[in-house]
Amino acid sequence: MKWLRRWLAPPERQDAGRPTAFLLDVRCGMCGEVITVRVDPRYELRQDLEDGQDVRILDKDVMGSRCFALLHVHAVMTPDLTLRAHEVSGGELVGLRRADAG
Repeated sequence: MKWLRRWLAPPERQDAGRPTAFLLDVRCGMCGEVITVRVDPRYELRQDLEDGQDVRILDKDVMGSRCFALLHVHAVMTPDLTLRAHEVSGGELVGLRRADAG
């Protein structure tokens, strides 16, 4: 029966301690709406080298519900997901926070 308990047990996470997601708050430059977007670093960040340092790059398009302005977020982060630089075309970055697990 041990094999059954092991098979039914949740898998051990190798990335324990790392956030599973974080939230971006972006303000639209046209209508002023604050749009909250969830980003999963496992799938939406790409790894790159910048000035010889390991970084993570986020390129994400965002659209709110008030107007149809398309915002583009470009962010450069360190491997521990600390924001190094960012640019938002069509708006501004209001906040960046880690999402709660679950």
